[in-house]
Amino acid sequence: MIHHIVLFRFAEGAPSTQIAAAGEALRAMRDTIPDVRSVTFGPNLGATSREWSHVLVVEVDDMAAVGRYAVHPVHVDVVQRHIAPIREARLAVDVEC
Repeated sequence: MIHHIVLFRFAEGAPSTQIAAAGEALRAMRDTIPDVRSVTFGPNLGATSREWSHVLVVEVDDMAAVGRYAVHPVHVDVVQRHIAPIREARLAVDVEC
């Protein structure tokens, strides 16, 4: 099992409604991308929340599934339509669980 973890810093002034819509679109990937077992998205509750305000965790079976997820048209569309317009920075890691 792989957890694909992405930390986000959204642009200053990004409307909370846009961040919420991005979260909904990200969570909906679970129902449309076959390799995705679960999706969690929400505010960072830790000490680094000022630097990385939101966290995405996508659970898949293996690194090959991470690769398929990354290029899946639904994922690409969600990133282009919901994340890219408000994203300032991102940090992604993959860890075996």
